Amino acid sequence: MTVYFDALKKYPQTDINIGLLAPNERLLVRKIQIRGTSGVSKSTTVGQFTPIYYLLGDEKRAAKEFVDQNRSALESLDFSTRNLISTSVDRELYDWILHALGERTLERYETVIIERREEIIWCIGRQTFEGTPLRRYTEAGTGSAKIENKTLDSLYESQPNLITPTTLDEDQAVTGDLREILDAFRQAPQFECVPTTVDGDLAVRKTE
Repeated sequence: MTVYFDALKKYPQTDINIGLLAPNERLLVRKIQIRGTSGVSKSTTVGQFTPIYYLLGDEKRAAKEFVDQNRSALESLDFSTRNLISTSVDRELYDWILHALGERTLERYETVIIERREEIIWCIGRQTFEGTPLRRYTEAGTGSAKIENKTLDSLYESQPNLITPTTLDEDQAVTGDLREILDAFRQAPQFECVPTTVDGDLAVRKTE
């Protein structure tokens, strides 16, 4: 084992000469490198990001080191849309980068993901979250709903006994596919309610 491979085993690195690794070692080395992508704003340039070398399977620590090395450049990006990071790395790495950046905490349920950020909560259908990650954070179409400057708990408490898409739509804090918020109420254990339908649409009725 070369000393360079041993260094990568200890922790992801910013400066490794791949040519000094043994051939069998090179097969296990991966790299987080940000590339330019057509159609994505480049107010933050590719050259501002320090690449990270890591070993296959060490994605979580690699994402953390990438964030530590590039926090200033990362904080200038808009993560609510396609960006230099989302179009340069795979979904698993992108999620770990968001996690290390402190952008979100996740609650996973059967059909919905609740993603909490500092002032925003997203309720995202699992099919959208896992199958089309670049469409997670959109208020148009179906699969995602946003709650801004209000907690999910306070939104629930402010709603009437029967919560429907119509009652949610009256609250200016919410936008997007309101069925995902109802699905979050239905599945998160802190909300004591039961699912029902109103005019064929999902609704929930509070039980207490």
